[in-house]
Amino acid sequence: MSYRLFGAETSAYSTKMRSYLKYKAFAFDWVPRTSETEDELKRLSRFGTLPVLVTASGFAVHDTTPMMEALEADSPEPSATPADPATAFLACVLEEYADVWLAKAAFHYRWTRKKDQRLAAQRSIEEYYPTGIPGDKKATEELAIETMTGQLKTMQLEGELGGAVEKSFKKFIKLLDDHLKKHLFIFGDRPSIADFAIAGQLIQMMTDPTPAKIIEKDGEFVAKWCEFMSAPTASGPFAALEDLKETLAPIFADDLAAFFLPWAAENLETSLAGTETFSVTFGKEAVSLVPLRSAARSFRELRRKFVTGQSIEALKAFTDETGATAFLLRPQRQDTRPQPAAPVDAEEAGADGETADTAEADAAQSGTVEPRDDEAGEGDRKRKRRRRRRGGRNRGEDGASEASNGDGAADDADDASDNSAASEDDVQAGIAATAQADAPEAEAQPEAASDDQDQEAPTRD
Repeated sequence: MSYRLFGAETSAYSTKMRSYLKYKAFAFDWVPRTSETEDELKRLSRFGTLPVLVTASGFAVHDTTPMMEALEADSPEPSATPADPATAFLACVLEEYADVWLAKAAFHYRWTRKKDQRLAAQRSIEEYYPTGIPGDKKATEELAIETMTGQLKTMQLEGELGGAVEKSFKKFIKLLDDHLKKHLFIFGDRPSIADFAIAGQLIQMMTDPTPAKIIEKDGEFVAKWCEFMSAPTASGPFAALEDLKETLAPIFADDLAAFFLPWAAENLETSLAGTETFSVTFGKEAVSLVPLRSAARSFRELRRKFVTGQSIEALKAFTDETGATAFLLRPQRQDTRPQPAAPVDAEEAGADGETADTAEADAAQSGTVEPRDDEAGEGDRKRKRRRRRRGGRNRGEDGASEASNGDGAADDADDASDNSAASEDDVQAGIAATAQADAPEAEAQPEAASDDQDQEAPTRD
């Protein structure tokens, strides 16, 4: 089967998917998002996010995670999923890390410093307008910079979170470089879903002066690996976890368990509780943030997978040793919400998140019960309707792009982009399209689109 992949050279998720298709040797046409292809993309995709994979029959698929899952099932070889369930789960964790957390670092570095801003704006605009920029070139660049830097505040990257993602990134590059000195890919002699997700972000960052210098200084092997990941080939099998552990464990212990996993866990707990803000500590620094719904959903899936995988001795030993277990199991917390004086029907209990969520907490903590698979059930639909009656309280509460993978990421970045795209000015529309392509976690936008609709969003199935 032949495919068409709509993407952008400035989009990490597009880079991720293109590399994967090359590795699998699928026949596909690369279709850059430009002013000339914009109308076709809008006809194929009601979400307007990148990348979009179009089948020969014209069926359009969003979000790189379900894309890759479906293609892996249809064409198992060459595999990008380790057969060992322990390493397969760890690959899922690293994919989530890249699509959600590393994406924040990429966006932060690209749009916080003038030299990075200018070059990124030029690349984005020149790709979108291949035959020439309408109007004044410098003014268009300034508009692009203004549009993108305006998202930094709403994405909470201007303050302490921005500092945390920089610390995390610098540590990650050193740790990944140490690992790649001994292994061709993250999980052995062939690339995994984690390799494609991480390389997608890093390949983008190597085009931006500031993060490129960090990679050049501390990531010699990372840089070579990124070059190879543009069109990788397998040279052997996946390695056993025991053979990877020496250099893989520090990545989880010193970076993921110190930055990403605490944030992801607190973000999920806050989303489940329905509270407006949460605090997470990075080292000695406590940062106050608002929850991101899409990131919560994708991390919840990871927790579900971990609950069922706890019986795998090697996996549990690895997560215990690296400090990841505490974040991958939902903590038992005192429920301080008022309890109903009289029994309520099951549907109403689900709508409030009381009965089902408490049961899940017990199961996740003990590991004795399989997690439920009804996350997108009637309770969620009822919550959505209640939010609308309250004036959409949770619509855009994070004010920024959200992660999913989800690619993720971008509930609120989507809102911002749509506002720009509504302009009748062609340049404004182009800038909006550029923002959608470049914003982190853009692939989560389809999921977010259901917030104003009763029907459920596309799932990973």
